[in-house]
Amino acid sequence: MSATFMARALIASALAVPLLATAASAQPVQLSPHRATYALSLDGGTPAKRVNSAKGEIVYELRGNACAGYSVQLRQSTDIETDGGRLNSSISTASWEDPEGNAYRFRVVNTVNDETPEEADGVAERRDGQLVVKATKPEEETIRLAKGVLLPTQHVVKVLTAAGQGESIVEAPVYDGSPDAKKVFDTLSVIGKGTNNPEGLEEAATKADLAGRMRYPVVISYYERGTDGQTPDYTISFDLFDNGVSRALKLDYGDFALRGTLISYEALPQENCAK
Repeated sequence: MSATFMARALIASALAVPLLATAASAQPVQLSPHRATYALSLDGGTPAKRVNSAKGEIVYELRGNACAGYSVQLRQSTDIETDGGRLNSSISTASWEDPEGNAYRFRVVNTVNDETPEEADGVAERRDGQLVVKATKPEEETIRLAKGVLLPTQHVVKVLTAAGQGESIVEAPVYDGSPDAKKVFDTLSVIGKGTNNPEGLEEAATKADLAGRMRYPVVISYYERGTDGQTPDYTISFDLFDNGVSRALKLDYGDFALRGTLISYEALPQENCAK
């Protein structure tokens, strides 16, 4: 597996975390600003090829509301011991998405083993249903994406709306800007039955505004658009609370998988919004 592919998968899993809550009764979207920290480790339940150990951390922060839009800050560091030596991936991302999914800003910086960082930077605007991306990194160019492509927050709204209505399958193309400001991924989301049973939850997932909340198990498979592969490029799974917080992350790259355990959670101040 290339460092670039691994970094892209890690980025996407993290950017999938800005999770919106909605209900079958079509109540206005409610998103809880929060800061969450996840400890990463090698998933012992998945056979690992050429990977001996792994550890790391994701620190994720979401702010905003349905009036001003939603911003995400992410820092992630992962150390992996392979048969060929150690691989360290350090990732930072910043993104903002407007409430209607018509404008998007993103910046991604990925450093592998202290080498020259790989960067993606740009803005996207929806025009007549089509996303037009103006990238400044890795190079200046304009990219026109097909109609119907969703932004990250739009995608999760669609998934959680389906969950609230008892649906179990969502298919959608998604764009988040990484790793090169060009790629669109076709996604297949499988949604399980919701529960508010606290059994098995981490301590951080039982406190503050997470206590007693409904959550849904979700598995999302990502396929790079334009390829013929029947096997996903990677798969992520997590429990999705109805206020937009994630727990029990699993990042499956095929050759190995990482687990992300929620070790701390802080609800951030909710900004006023009339919507």
